[in-house]
Amino acid sequence: MKMTLVGQILTGALVLHQLFVILLLLTRREERKDHSFAMAAFFAANLTTSLPDLVGFFWPGGHVEIGEMLATAFLMLLGPAIYFYARALVAPEVVRLARGDLVHLAPFAGTLAVVAILFPLIRAGIDPAKLAPGTPWPPAAIALVGLSILVVGGFLIVTTFYLAQTLRLLARYRRSKFDYFAAIEGRSLTWFEWMIGILTLIWLVNLILIIDGMTLELFGISPDASAIVEAGWVYVLSFMVLWQQAIFKPYRHFHPQPEIEAAAGEATEPEPPANGAPKYQRSALDEERGRRIASKIEKAMAEDRLYRNQGVTLRHLSDHTRVPENYLSQVLNEHLGRNFYEYINHWRIKDACGLLADEAFSIIEIGEEVGFNSRSTFNAAFKKETGLTPSEYRAALRGAA
Repeated sequence: MKMTLVGQILTGALVLHQLFVILLLLTRREERKDHSFAMAAFFAANLTTSLPDLVGFFWPGGHVEIGEMLATAFLMLLGPAIYFYARALVAPEVVRLARGDLVHLAPFAGTLAVVAILFPLIRAGIDPAKLAPGTPWPPAAIALVGLSILVVGGFLIVTTFYLAQTLRLLARYRRSKFDYFAAIEGRSLTWFEWMIGILTLIWLVNLILIIDGMTLELFGISPDASAIVEAGWVYVLSFMVLWQQAIFKPYRHFHPQPEIEAAAGEATEPEPPANGAPKYQRSALDEERGRRIASKIEKAMAEDRLYRNQGVTLRHLSDHTRVPENYLSQVLNEHLGRNFYEYINHWRIKDACGLLADEAFSIIEIGEEVGFNSRSTFNAAFKKETGLTPSEYRAALRGAA
């Protein structure tokens, strides 16, 4: 079965849509562009998969097989593009490609080389699917099938590897975001994890259809269905990508305070512990400097009430205290016994307990005053800290009075 006119129109509209999304990603004004560049590359590679159908529709005599093989080469870029998008989203600093990152283009280059080998066979008209039943396959046809299977298998391996690496990055971010943010609403990437699962399923189904060209006829599936499914996930993904902003703002470098300058020159950014090793074992921050930084943090809360800023982040605290973020995170965890999220909420709840005694303020007003951006978040944090909801705590104060 061939794609109908409706399917071809849908495919053409999909190509135009992706071109429009690429243009938006490349030209919109943002504080950092690394995540947009990665998804522009993803959509550019993906739209090539629609070109063979358009070529077959407008030029019936054209070599659609060659276009399909070239599209397969560009498919090798989808996994790396997804990975770099996730890497840019969860990296505190702007991701800049280095010379070593060229290794991620190796699958694409290797597939192009295989396509170059297959090209003469296709041009010679050697297509096993067109051989009469019972006709012996010539060696060239056998080589064509073998190389095609190699390309499909390579796509499975490469894409699975990059999707696994992407999920690993997202899992690490899910654990570490409490060290950076006091409000995690809007900073969840659950939609991206779901999208990866959907894409994995769709790509597997498409590969099955590619390997067995008779599957469509066997189950009575119209080729238009493939175009409809692809249009569905492309439109959803493009909307989410355009909606998703950079999680971390560009880093502003500054000169640290004198008491931590010496350590700043020796320290390295803390990494996740390996084999049970302490998280900050590579840090050069000693006990005395840690106590001084802890005093700076306490002052920022007690005197400057930095926690009342609803959008406060570890970077805001770093700018305020002139202490690098990695030291703040280490001091919070080792000296003050809480991550950034828990520490800010502790001060907010402490402030709210005093305000709840004043009946002139509503609970919503108090929550907003101390830094919470929603009543549900305020209630959950308050109950976790005190064992009571704000309403129950106020009622207990009335009873005691």
